[in-house]
Amino acid sequence: MRRNLFVTVQMLQVGGLAADVRFARGWIEVQVGNHGATFPASKADKAADWLVACAVMNYPESDLSKLWRMLATAAGGAIPFGSR
Repeated sequence: MRRNLFVTVQMLQVGGLAADVRFARGWIEVQVGNHGATFPASKADKAADWLVACAVMNYPESDLSKLWRMLATAAGGAIPFGSR
C-alpha cells in the first residue's frame, strides 16, 4: 500500500511539525521544518516516504517518532520507511 502524500502532511501537521507540500512545473517540493526535498510529480509516494523518514530521524520528540519507535520495538526491530 502506498503512503498518501496529503494524509502524511496533515498527520505531521496535527502532530505539531511544520510540514508542507507544493507542486510546481511537474515537481513536488516537500518540507519538514528546515529540511526539504524535491521529487518528480509522478513520485508522490516517495515524497511521502521521505517526509516520514525525515520526521522520524530529525524530530525524535515528535509524536510520529515516538509512535514509530514504539511500533519498531513491538515488531522486534526496525521498520522500513518505504511504501509497499
